[in-house]
Amino acid sequence: MTTTQQYAALAAVLAVLAGGGRVWWQLHRLRRVLRTERAAALLTDAAHHRDLEAFRTRVARAVAEQRAAEEFTARFLDDLAVMAAADAIVTAELARTTHHNPQEGDTS
Repeated sequence: MTTTQQYAALAAVLAVLAGGGRVWWQLHRLRRVLRTERAAALLTDAAHHRDLEAFRTRVARAVAEQRAAEEFTARFLDDLAVMAAADAIVTAELARTTHHNPQEGDTS
């Protein structure tokens, strides 16, 4: 093998090593990018779960408040109906017994 062939062989080996090094470096960078993407995906999932849990808590609180308001309204309407019935009874009794009240002026 002549000197020129040796230099050519050495240049070929160096070119292969440089190409291999470049491929290795590209794979290394790709792995770093993939790790970064995985970490970002994990953080996004964790934030999504946290936000979803907060949303569920807010919805549960709003539903409980709505139910409490509906129960209060139902109780209020029941009380109002009782008071209206009592008022009707009192009004009927007053209308029926007014002529017996001497202060009304009609004592007959």
